[in-house]
Amino acid sequence: METPHGRQEEEEEGEEDEEEEEDGGGAESALEKSPFQLTAEDVYDISSVVGRDLLQLSAGPRASAAAARLQFSIVRVLEMLEALVSGGSLAEERLRLERDRLRKEVEALRGEGAPGSLNLGPDKMVIDLTDPNRPRFTLQELREVLQERNQLKAQLLVVQEELQCYKRYSVRFYLLRSTNRELFKTLELCKTSSFREGSLSF
Repeated sequence: METPHGRQEEEEEGEEDEEEEEDGGGAESALEKSPFQLTAEDVYDISSVVGRDLLQLSAGPRASAAAARLQFSIVRVLEMLEALVSGGSLAEERLRLERDRLRKEVEALRGEGAPGSLNLGPDKMVIDLTDPNRPRFTLQELREVLQERNQLKAQLLVVQEELQCYKRYSVRFYLLRSTNRELFKTLELCKTSSFREGSLSF
């Protein structure tokens, strides 16, 4: 036959087990997660489980069960820490190798670019010689071409003025020459005998 006191202890233990299951559900699932999937809340859950098991070690009748759970929790936490540390060191090693590879690549690129590369200033540009729209003359060359064009225009104007003058003089000369021919004809006529004899009629 059970005493009321024994029944009360069993009820209290049953209630504590239910509370542990409610509280420990999140913590137990946190212990089952991969270390790389843990959140800050999972870490707090794990620490509460470990703390609860430590408190139960001093509570006489269930000390052996609490010690077993505590041992399991501590082993699991240590496994997680080991996985995190080894994963971190693997990631660190991968990053170190990537850094070294990139350094070598940069040095190779610097080595390739050093002999043939030009250090262009902000007012310099590189021109693709195959580009049909590339600039073909410097500003100085364009200035010289414009100056030469202006000189040629001036010379053309002078030549055109001289040509006009020659045209005017040639017309005058032609008129003068044609007038002179008629005079010469008249003089020749005068020299002829018919003019002397007065047979010429006007």
